[in-house]
Amino acid sequence: MDRIYFVDNPWPNGHPIINFEWSAHFKYKEGDESAGKVGLYFDFHLETADYYKEDDENEDDDNDEAVSDWKSKIVWNNYHSCTLSSTEWDNKGFLVGSDKAPFNPETLDGKEFRIDFLSKDEQEDLDLDLTAFDVYLLGHDAAAFHTIKFTKIEGSTYQIDWKGKLALAYVADYEFRYDFHAFISSASFKGITIPDELTDNKAYELLERFISKPSLFELQNDNGKRQFVLK
Repeated sequence: MDRIYFVDNPWPNGHPIINFEWSAHFKYKEGDESAGKVGLYFDFHLETADYYKEDDENEDDDNDEAVSDWKSKIVWNNYHSCTLSSTEWDNKGFLVGSDKAPFNPETLDGKEFRIDFLSKDEQEDLDLDLTAFDVYLLGHDAAAFHTIKFTKIEGSTYQIDWKGKLALAYVADYEFRYDFHAFISSASFKGITIPDELTDNKAYELLERFISKPSLFELQNDNGKRQFVLK
């Protein structure tokens, strides 16, 4: 079963991942710094089961007031479950293809991406609009310092190993002191979403601009929802 682990939280065996989606989109509006650099961006959307789902019904929650929020089952259970996503609240994601370095799907196997390794100044002046992922953990918190590794299984299906750090921004703690590790045993690439504002021709222009082998993709139209999918 796919799982995510929050190091030193009350569940050392982690939590089941009940939904994981992997897709991509283009950023193409020049000069819009809030949108990030133009290029092809991967998107992840991860949801866990309720934190307490695998607890024994007769198991007592902690009742020690000295326990920190991170180690308190009562606190975690108040927030029910985790969503870690680049799409749930905004159009974020991480850059995988640009003008200078177009994305090549054939080189993804074994590749590791390092995302939002923030400098000291960036951490002190943290702008959550510019990070690749948003997270609902113990409230709306912050995620950064990601390493994401892809290992091919077959076709467009990959094993994904995702590590990162979390800050409890909901309670104004912006230090990335907490580690997480998600393991997705098998995820298939859903495709590159195309917004309604783009014509097919413009979408193809972006495909040819940000992907080294655009012939590997084909345009799919499902009741008006368009995307490029791998052939």
